[in-house]
Amino acid sequence: MRRILGGFTLIELLFVMALIALLSSIALPSYQHTQQKSQRTLAKLALTKTAHWLERSASISGSYPSSLPDSVWQSSELRYRLQLQSQAQSFTLTAIPLGAQAKDACGSLTLGHSGERGVQNATLSATPCWER
Repeated sequence: MRRILGGFTLIELLFVMALIALLSSIALPSYQHTQQKSQRTLAKLALTKTAHWLERSASISGSYPSSLPDSVWQSSELRYRLQLQSQAQSFTLTAIPLGAQAKDACGSLTLGHSGERGVQNATLSATPCWER
């Protein structure tokens, strides 16, 4: 009596592994790009929120503060370090990417007191970075 054993051949297993590797090589860069884009959006939100707070503070005291409370711009999920350069009648906020976000083509995002948006250390210009 002949018994048929069920199972996979080595060729079938190698084919499945190759298929998984191919799908992973396509999906991983797309996932990383989406993560960078979402972090950039969070940084733009943090810059805008902080600028709004600075404007409210300046309308009360007559000049921009030289420092901010941590509650204004700290976020646990943000992969950027926010930096404030302030004088009495102007300010510039900079969001500096950290960790894996440092590979983002937009580099550091900046926002000035008059609403001008810019980038530093970036391979792209300010327009596509602030619009995407």
